[in-house]
Amino acid sequence: MTIRWPLLKNIIWTGTLLRILAALIHFFIFQLPDGKIDAVKFENYAWSFSQMPFNEYIHSFKTNTLALTFTWVLSIIYRIFGRSPLLLQCVSIFIGVICILLVYKLSFLLGKSEKKAKQSAFIYALFPTVILYNALILREVFVMFFLLLAFIYCVKWYHSKKINYGLMTLVCFIPLYYLHSALVLGGLIFFLIFFKESIVFFKNRYKLNKFNIIHAILLILTPVISIYFISVLPGLKIPYLGKFDDIFTFSRILFQTKVTNFGGSVYPDWLSPDSLTDFFLLIIPRLLYLLFSPFIWDLRAINHLLGFVDGLLYLFLFYWILKGMFVKKHNQIISTLFIILIPLLIAYSWGVGNFGTALRHRVKFLPVFIAISTIYVPKITLTKKIKGFEPYE
Repeated sequence: MTIRWPLLKNIIWTGTLLRILAALIHFFIFQLPDGKIDAVKFENYAWSFSQMPFNEYIHSFKTNTLALTFTWVLSIIYRIFGRSPLLLQCVSIFIGVICILLVYKLSFLLGKSEKKAKQSAFIYALFPTVILYNALILREVFVMFFLLLAFIYCVKWYHSKKINYGLMTLVCFIPLYYLHSALVLGGLIFFLIFFKESIVFFKNRYKLNKFNIIHAILLILTPVISIYFISVLPGLKIPYLGKFDDIFTFSRILFQTKVTNFGGSVYPDWLSPDSLTDFFLLIIPRLLYLLFSPFIWDLRAINHLLGFVDGLLYLFLFYWILKGMFVKKHNQIISTLFIILIPLLIAYSWGVGNFGTALRHRVKFLPVFIAISTIYVPKITLTKKIKGFEPYE
């Protein structure tokens, strides 16, 4: 990788070694935060799947819990090589290192600046909680990978209006649905944007006499797919929100805030709504707690310091994002990305009720935040310029 992309050589090596070090510490010395419960559970499920007879194993792919699909895929490694939790950690590390390249690419596509893109990759490679979740057997690193791919194709589609990029964006949301089905909300929002823009695209191609058989097939398939989505939406269950029909009654959301409001890092009581009016009034406070908590007045234990430092780093990123969006030249593609991101963040903000869970869920979106923020962050030159690669390749 460093031979192929010499511009990022030092960043790739640094990011890789930090992730390897974190994985070795977790495996041999002491368990890292968030590595004691779900990480152990996922590894056990992967081993359990790998021990099934082949026919039973094949039919076990579609489980009642979508989160287990992730462990089903990991179990293929166990079926081939035998049980080794450290080997599964290596898979997470490898995907995390690939994400360094994807962050660079997304940042370049957004800002058209090689230096800023390199800066994005550097921040991602050294971000503490990213290193943590890249070294554990958890879904977060895989969510980052497919979310970055989805937004890369989304940006390419936005600039070129090529249908294939839009379709690839939708394809990337399929594994995201299996990793954490709440993310399908982003795919649905992009589909609406894509549908609207595609109609305009077909109309313009027709006026220019460039409408061909492929465009005709796509135009016929679009309403068919739309009707299918409308038919399955009522039965679609989204974590934290419930079934699609329940979203508009807010019953599942209000219930979720009650069942997640526990533990030593629990949110303040005033963030729990008692009515629909409270729900709307608390949207922004819940978003702030998802992205930046715990705040200094919430610190009650020494282990809260990790979340506090993490929240400060997020504040730094969002300071530059907001300053850039309101002070500098308006960038329409950034607005499009936030149209997809904000509903996802609102959904997750109502799905968590303590700082620890918030820290874990917000890291899913961190690579995209980094790529967006460094467009506006002042250039920091750390090394001499080396000729890099073309991100469109």
